[in-house]
Amino acid sequence: MRKLRVNIFDDDTSILKLLKLYMSERDYEILTFDRPVVCPINSAKSDECNTLKPCADIIITDYQMPEMTGLEMLLHQLQRGCKVDFKNKIVMSSDLDNKGQKMLEGLGCTFLSKPLKFKELFAWLDDCEKRIDLSKPLGMIRKEDRDPANMDIVFTYNSSVKMYKATVINISRSGLCLKADTPLAERQSIVIKTELPIECNNVSIRWVKEIEPDFYMAGCSCS
Repeated sequence: MRKLRVNIFDDDTSILKLLKLYMSERDYEILTFDRPVVCPINSAKSDECNTLKPCADIIITDYQMPEMTGLEMLLHQLQRGCKVDFKNKIVMSSDLDNKGQKMLEGLGCTFLSKPLKFKELFAWLDDCEKRIDLSKPLGMIRKEDRDPANMDIVFTYNSSVKMYKATVINISRSGLCLKADTPLAERQSIVIKTELPIECNNVSIRWVKEIEPDFYMAGCSCS
């Protein structure tokens, strides 16, 4: 069974390190971000969460951060259809006004006043754990940005001779996202026969979503 995953957002690296230290005592998988990231799995330009799996079990975020506040980040997540249970999201702040706290309450999220009281945080985490099913897998966190692409390719299944067509939607140094009218499956291996701007011929499929009847989108990593 997998570990519980928590995503922590705070532009203060000392707070990030402190939270990571305390979270490690609970044997969590801990991912830290020093800036707000609306969706660690999908492209920043995506208008919706296109994966069926959440990126985390719990989200902890500071309120005052560069580019957007923690509350604004959660609102963007709501608009995109974030799969993480909003009851398992908390915003930390020393200066969030009543209006902001009511907005959090309306989202179903929790507010935690700074300076942090870890007894309160841990009590909240205890409640979160009761709502989490560790038998259900999480989505793969993207470690690097992907650039938009619109490139037609052909591929085969392992050593199969038959060729299939697909279109690369975006690409990075270590993976790509493609769409195809051929059924695909998670953990399936394919061989791309078209030359790409990166060295990525042998590909492992990480996730698949049927976006239309008999039309699929898949996230892939280079093997």
